Amino acid sequence: MRSAFFTLRGRFLMSLLALLIAAMLALVLIGSLVVYPAMIDEERAQSANELARLERTIETEMHALLLTAKDWATWDDTYAFIQGGGDDYADSNFSRNMFEDLDYQFMLFFDRQKHLRWVAGIDPASGQYGSCPDQEGPCGWANSYADRLKPLLDSTQPLASTRLEYQQDQSYYATIHPILRTDESGPMQGWLIQVQLLDGKWREQMAAQTGREVDISPVPSSGPPSGLQITPTDDGRIHVEKILTLNGYDEPMVLGTYLTRDAFLERMATVRYAQWWTAGLLLTVIVFVLLLLEIVVLRPLRQLALFTQQVKQDNADAEPPERLLNRQDEIGALSREFLHLIQHQRHRTSQLLNLSQTDHLTGLANRRLFDEQLTALMSEPQPPIPVACILLDIDYFKRYNDFLGHPAGDQCLTRLAECLQQTVRHHAIERSLLARVGGEEFAVILPGTSPTAIIKLANALCIAVSRMTLQNDKAPLGIITVSVGAAICTTDELSPSILLARCDAALYRAKQQGRNRVASDLGKASRSHADERL
Repeated sequence: MRSAFFTLRGRFLMSLLALLIAAMLALVLIGSLVVYPAMIDEERAQSANELARLERTIETEMHALLLTAKDWATWDDTYAFIQGGGDDYADSNFSRNMFEDLDYQFMLFFDRQKHLRWVAGIDPASGQYGSCPDQEGPCGWANSYADRLKPLLDSTQPLASTRLEYQQDQSYYATIHPILRTDESGPMQGWLIQVQLLDGKWREQMAAQTGREVDISPVPSSGPPSGLQITPTDDGRIHVEKILTLNGYDEPMVLGTYLTRDAFLERMATVRYAQWWTAGLLLTVIVFVLLLLEIVVLRPLRQLALFTQQVKQDNADAEPPERLLNRQDEIGALSREFLHLIQHQRHRTSQLLNLSQTDHLTGLANRRLFDEQLTALMSEPQPPIPVACILLDIDYFKRYNDFLGHPAGDQCLTRLAECLQQTVRHHAIERSLLARVGGEEFAVILPGTSPTAIIKLANALCIAVSRMTLQNDKAPLGIITVSVGAAICTTDELSPSILLARCDAALYRAKQQGRNRVASDLGKASRSHADERL
């Protein structure tokens, strides 16, 4: 027994394996030891620096908001207003244009007992401006924000602060400052809360200022990200995010942005160099393998392919070359097995073709073969003229089936098919075809047959069935009979549909006239042949 190394499979496998291992090992070493660690470290460092820069920008913006809130909260007019004075304070200082120009969404004024005394600003949901002495009426939208921010007010330590909050699917700055006199002397009379939404306009301003898309969102329900999170996107960028702890650690937010991968692409040049080198090595391998295949495999396989082409062209005498059949390796075994399979397939194809064209119950041609033969006959360059067809339908067969059952009906169809076949053979009309075309319908194709012969055969078929005297107690005559319709097509009307339509019409006429008879539509050629009752 030969060693497995000397088989075709063994020789190809060992040769390719050695070359592929060398090429892949070089690529893995370059990627794992040089390129990828450097790319990852560089990308993470760049991402961390960008997020730190954005965090400083946000912190600066929050501080600026705190200063503007201080201007409002440490103003004597505000101090008097929160105590109930300054009747024209709201009308003189609040307007829609003021809030839009200063990018404030709204202001909330609380007294020392944390009661909301005044609401002024733009409803984030509807965009409607309002200035109201309480949370009722047109300023009712402020209830949820007041309830959210009220716990942040501390009368024991009234410190100013700016926080990041998230509410109603919207992030916003909330700047809180105690209301004092202009010189910041006491006592404190309440709190002023200014709110700025971090909406699309804010994002555009941040993008213009920092050159980055900025997103601030609450910590997801799955938990805060651990450290710096980097996620590649479909557009070739990366999404980076980390915990933003400007509020302290009680309610952290998540800061995210998108970064281009410039550094990554630069490092990819190194990877491409390694890939080109590997490609060159693989090309060498392929050339070597192709030479080996040409000598050992391809040449004999071409001979086998030529054989398959001959088989495809239905060459019944096609066989593989003798030298392939005599080979003692895998190609020789393949050639012998393929020849065996082709011979088996030819046999199976012949059987399947016969099954696809034969009615399984009666053994006659089925509707498929009937349609193919009729279409082919009328598609010939010079079809036989005329082309005729006879349709037969068993009278009252449904009653027969319902009364005696389907097994008896199948037996009746089988015996009837034998009778019809013998009758057609007896008349020996060339190229005629008898087929079962429906449940209880049979048809005969008669090419190049005279009207006299057609009527003669139709009558013979009808008589032969009645002479079988197959009992049918549900029929008026008490036996199985058939109704027959015959038709013919001439030169100007060669069409399967026209011919079958005429046969159907003639068959219908035979049934209308009492069944067990022949009705025909043979045109001018047979005006002497009237419909006949047998």
